[in-house]
Amino acid sequence: MKKAELVFIPTPGISHLVPTVEVAKLLVDRDERLSITFLVMKLRSDPKVDTFIDSVCKAYNRIRFIHLSKLEPDPNQPSKFFVSLTESHKPSVKEEVSRLVRRSESSPGSPTLAGFVLDMFCTSMIDVANEFGVPSYIFLTSSAACLGLQFYVQALHDEQKVDPTEFKGSDTELVMPCLANPLPAKLLPSVMLNKEWLSFLMTPTRRFRETKGIMVNTFEELESHAINSFSNGNTPPVYPVGPMLNLNRDGDGDLDGDEYSIVSAGEIERGVRCLMELDNGKRGRLKEMSGKSRTVLENGGSSSTWLGRFIQDVMDHQP
Repeated sequence: MKKAELVFIPTPGISHLVPTVEVAKLLVDRDERLSITFLVMKLRSDPKVDTFIDSVCKAYNRIRFIHLSKLEPDPNQPSKFFVSLTESHKPSVKEEVSRLVRRSESSPGSPTLAGFVLDMFCTSMIDVANEFGVPSYIFLTSSAACLGLQFYVQALHDEQKVDPTEFKGSDTELVMPCLANPLPAKLLPSVMLNKEWLSFLMTPTRRFRETKGIMVNTFEELESHAINSFSNGNTPPVYPVGPMLNLNRDGDGDLDGDEYSIVSAGEIERGVRCLMELDNGKRGRLKEMSGKSRTVLENGGSSSTWLGRFIQDVMDHQP
């Protein structure tokens, strides 16, 4: 039986680590041929991260974690830090992956390096994957609409030479393929209306199209319009494999905020019920989604099916 190993490189911070690990769990549960190695870049000691990783290691013998060196961010340049952080770890990633390759070559029956799965902010590691002759994939912790929005703003900036930061406070309506209705420009995410952060966001977005595929933290029934917008052949295959939502309780959106947790199907359903009480006109649609959020990850569900397609692509394109 041919075995495959995927190298996952998440962005530091438990808010990105947890949903990415949840995807890894689904993969190894689904196919016994797969093993996964996480290369973890740590900003600082974080007991929550250490406790979480320990619990996963005890429960899954085909998921392991290798900790890379710790670096402290420059508080005065938060956006530039993530770029330099990933770049500075390239040598250590090459070293660890070389060990994996040597182990595979020296041990018959060991899994063969099959590809890298990268967080959206770690796309410079595509260069390392290319050096090893293996494909790269993205795991996006956000939604399909968010992915479409990134592509839209990137094309607006790079191809149409429009500066999105000039839309701050503007009532101009933007028509995006990923959204069913126009979006008032002033409602763009704040990072897209700030020159420094826009530059930071566009850098990885430009490289998404170099990958073999993008796993998205959503499910088909919830975002069919956005998912269908990627069928024009201008993007890699998009695999809606969620929901694996990861929220910080204080709502500040930080990458390494205080409390994070996987949101269960039951919690999603309770949230949907609250929305139903606020807007009776959307009651039917929300009720339908609350039920489907429970079943999409089960055998035969849409997310389970897309996960199978992703695994098939990985196995079909092994070096």
